[in-house]
Amino acid sequence: MQRLTTYLFALGCLFIGMQSYSQSIKRKTVQGTWKLDSILYDNIKAYATVKVFGDVDAGCMVNSQWVFYGNYDGTITTPMAEGCPTNAQKIVWSTITKPEGNYFGIKPLLEGQKGKSITKGFQMSIESIDDKSMVWNETVDLDYKKSKLTYYFTKISKKAK
Repeated sequence: MQRLTTYLFALGCLFIGMQSYSQSIKRKTVQGTWKLDSILYDNIKAYATVKVFGDVDAGCMVNSQWVFYGNYDGTITTPMAEGCPTNAQKIVWSTITKPEGNYFGIKPLLEGQKGKSITKGFQMSIESIDDKSMVWNETVDLDYKKSKLTYYFTKISKKAK
């Protein structure tokens, strides 16, 4: 009985002492050209207008092309659709590793701005990422309640074009 108690105590200490840090994401895994295939809306009414990344209609982002360069610069180009931005949006991107998981950071840049001068941006948790696909989750406040958006990406090219 004492052995069992000692074993369970040691096992409990092992689990308590373990911290589940996420493995950091390598830059070359992200680097390249990606297509945002779809956005899944959780707990959001069908008629709601959802704005992402500040002021862009979420519907405009579907089928957009995201280019992530190795120097942490990038661009987002939305498809040509009525009411959607027509210019490529320059961004600075990053990956952040926290104890609770990995996050993807984006800072939109205005003409002539440098990434270091921008203090506000967006962070989405990374659900999964590999050489072919990437999934982000973002919590948004909509109609005074928390809702979740899930972004599904496919890698088009390993080279940033």
